[in-house]
Amino acid sequence: MLVIPLSLSIVVGVSGLLTGCAQPAVSGSPEPVGTSAEPGATTPRGTAIRAPSSASPTASSSPASTPATPQGPAATPSAATTAPSPTGLALPALAPPYDTVLGGHGSGRVAYLSFDDGPGPQTEKILDVLAAAGVQATFCQVGSRLADYPDTERRVIDGGHTLCNHSWSHPAKLDTAPAEGINAEISRTQQAFAALGVTSHYFRAPDGDFGQTTTLRQVCQLNQVVPLGWSVDSLDWKKPGAKAIVANVLSAVHPGAVILMHDAGGADRSQTLAALPDVISGLRSAGYTLAPLPAGGVG
Repeated sequence: MLVIPLSLSIVVGVSGLLTGCAQPAVSGSPEPVGTSAEPGATTPRGTAIRAPSSASPTASSSPASTPATPQGPAATPSAATTAPSPTGLALPALAPPYDTVLGGHGSGRVAYLSFDDGPGPQTEKILDVLAAAGVQATFCQVGSRLADYPDTERRVIDGGHTLCNHSWSHPAKLDTAPAEGINAEISRTQQAFAALGVTSHYFRAPDGDFGQTTTLRQVCQLNQVVPLGWSVDSLDWKKPGAKAIVANVLSAVHPGAVILMHDAGGADRSQTLAALPDVISGLRSAGYTLAPLPAGGVG
């Protein structure tokens, strides 16, 4: 007769409980992570979006071209309830706005440019374009790179741009790491921001992948950072050419859209730089105001 140790039964039981809370993911780019020929480049794997909590859903805020919003958990336990992860970190029961991934904000004719993977060698040039156009954006930054570009980072902060935590080291498949490892990636970057006198209230997972379980979002809640995705992908990471990048944005934009672009994550962001002025002017011609996400968070 096979005897299963009690400790193993407990681990398996808890693991099964977390897996049972999984939500469906929204498909992203067809390329697997890490296939880019450019060193340091990142390939978004897609992200879920949700209707903004600050406004009632309308037809204009949920166009047919916008990815479908995954259904959240049928019931959410009290936020005061905590449960240990399989590895021991006490995780809070999910509560808004941490229970789903933010892909848009508000329902007015406003759009939000966001830039991933910096700071990097091209970030200053991105800042130059934004400053010339009088635009503020949201920068999703890798904590380990902040000390490499102190002057650039100070310019991002002083320019009134919103900061988003993009992990400490941008590891692949962070969603599959133990809760303690996820927490270290988020909290260490939060500490680096704090050392600069600022706080981030958003977290965008590496490659936009929040996974099939609730663990990553629970760790976001633990650190009080809203899970941030996007609803418009410029596909600049594919380097399709500046005109294609502009068309990708203008053809998919909708009220409240969060737009994914990159200021780093690869040595060459020349196509993003070439496209950005036309993205800005095109959005404005379509009647959109460009704004950073609220620095104090949403929800």
